[in-house]
Amino acid sequence: MKWTKEKYPLGYWTKEKCQEQSLKFNNRKEFRENGYAYQAANRNGWLDDICSHMIEIKKPRGYYTKEKCHEESLKYNSKNEFGNNCRSAYTACLRNNWFDDVCSHMSGRTYKPHGYWTKERCHEEALKYSSRKEFGKCSSQAYRISLENNWMDDICSHMKIIGNLKKRCIYVYEFSDNCAYIGLTYNFDVRHKEHLDCERSIVSKHIIDTNSSYNLIQLTKYIDVDKAKILEGKYVEKYKKSGWIILNKVKTGGVGGGYLKWTKEKCHEEALKYLSKIDYKNHSISYRKVKENGWLDDIWIHMKDDLNKNRGYWTKEKCHEEALKYSKRNDFFKNSPGVYSKCIRNKWLDDVCSHMSSKKYKPHGYWTKEKCRIEALKYKTKKDFRKLSVAYSICVQNKWIVELCFHMK
Repeated sequence: MKWTKEKYPLGYWTKEKCQEQSLKFNNRKEFRENGYAYQAANRNGWLDDICSHMIEIKKPRGYYTKEKCHEESLKYNSKNEFGNNCRSAYTACLRNNWFDDVCSHMSGRTYKPHGYWTKERCHEEALKYSSRKEFGKCSSQAYRISLENNWMDDICSHMKIIGNLKKRCIYVYEFSDNCAYIGLTYNFDVRHKEHLDCERSIVSKHIIDTNSSYNLIQLTKYIDVDKAKILEGKYVEKYKKSGWIILNKVKTGGVGGGYLKWTKEKCHEEALKYLSKIDYKNHSISYRKVKENGWLDDIWIHMKDDLNKNRGYWTKEKCHEEALKYSKRNDFFKNSPGVYSKCIRNKWLDDVCSHMSSKKYKPHGYWTKEKCRIEALKYKTKKDFRKLSVAYSICVQNKWIVELCFHMK
């Protein structure tokens, strides 16, 4: 929001005060973006009265055809920017699955068709980056394909060598007041930045307290973490004998991070939190350890195999098969959120869930705009509203979402 948060006493925004405030603006969008008066008027149903002088910029139902959505999308460089600036056109694209065509010019995550990422294309993509970490972060699809096909060593040979969770280098800060700090890290440059940015870092505190200059030296190459832990202690002793004052407060030999704790038993405990392979792969840091050690077949035996569902896989029949596993829509949503969303987008939900208990669900036509407004006021964020109430999908379908969720964060 553009306005600063000021506290107004309960009942401050009367209809007259809202009217007075609304006269400062030419359209509802400006009014909404610049004051709490809009919220009060919206809650009390005064908007039509106090905004009668404004230019109506809301488009009629059906205005946003595919061509008009494309014209509007050309003003923006990303889907996020498109959604923030023209919610109506964005929602029309979402409802009609037009994003691939309408937003093809935009930057951001675009997924290539199956078979696109050959070794040559992955190599071309990898040449854009200076480290494997940057490659994985900025081009996750090419990185994943390269990893699965064991191409990484070939296509990443040009990259700057840094450590990983099993290899560390040792470094030292030599200060002008004869103090020294010795540590080990998997990424020399990143660790240096962390030391300077973190006020709690011993290095940062010493620089601030003493105003000393320093010389940062990488003492070793990236070596096995067990060998690095032993060498760190030896370098501490070496610097002590040479008359340096050692700043290290924690005993040497620690490597940080939680990667090395992942035994097979720990990985199995972690995996039990997930019901599908795709969720486990995308959300658990233990996945990489499990894959490296060849434990996958044992670890995720209880999970639903949804890793290889290509675009177009979830037809109405397949969605119905999936829905038959559940007796309530809530269980369907919790365990197969992607399939549930597909059903909502294609208006299949009533058909594929016809076998389910409908005790908690309202009859067709129950959710009027006023009832959706009352329901929306129970939630502080759109995320909670979407997760906990079927009224959210009704608001999306009827283009009420912006108006009724305006009070949300």
